[in-house]
Amino acid sequence: MVTRITPRSASAAASLVLTLTLGGCGSGDGAGPTADKPAPSLSASGSPESSPSPTSSVNEDGTAKAGIKAKLGEPTLLRYEGGTKSGVLEVTVTGIEKGSKKDVAPLGLEDDAKKMTPYYVRATIKNAGKNDLSHAPVDPPGGLLDDGTAARQLLVIGTFAACDSYPKTKSFPPGASYETCAPVLADPGTEVTGAVWTGQGYPDFPPSAGVTWTP
Repeated sequence: MVTRITPRSASAAASLVLTLTLGGCGSGDGAGPTADKPAPSLSASGSPESSPSPTSSVNEDGTAKAGIKAKLGEPTLLRYEGGTKSGVLEVTVTGIEKGSKKDVAPLGLEDDAKKMTPYYVRATIKNAGKNDLSHAPVDPPGGLLDDGTAARQLLVIGTFAACDSYPKTKSFPPGASYETCAPVLADPGTEVTGAVWTGQGYPDFPPSAGVTWTP
């Protein structure tokens, strides 16, 4: 279910458009036209590794298999599929910060959303493959609640200085990287304690079927 929330006034922050969703991130699972491979010496944790065993948590190309659990701060190689682009990303969840309701007050949240607490999932995303991913619609990792479910994602079209989730992929050749942030919301009594990557080449649901990061 998707709820669109309009700003409190037409003049608010360049006509912000907000979308509140019940899941993690995901730009869809459309395969790109060209297969991509990471540097052959990298594993899912970004460290040198030989060919994985049948019970390994990584695929033959070194990317993480669906359902693996990584640690916060651990670089993780992921297959990426979005729109007409495909490739390999190295994603590092660098931190999860608890925000303030004052941060999101200017966004004009309505009803139950006003009672929720914002959290900011910060990450670094690197193009670790051979394909040029310029203009690729890369979504950042979303939030994972302490009960293992996905946090509600707050998508802001416009400027949100506290946590900018807009993909910085205007120029994203192999080897390039950028920092990003996903603003998410937690219901009263819950906390965002981890991060999750769904869609974009991995199952959309449940969160455990994607890639998760926990302390």
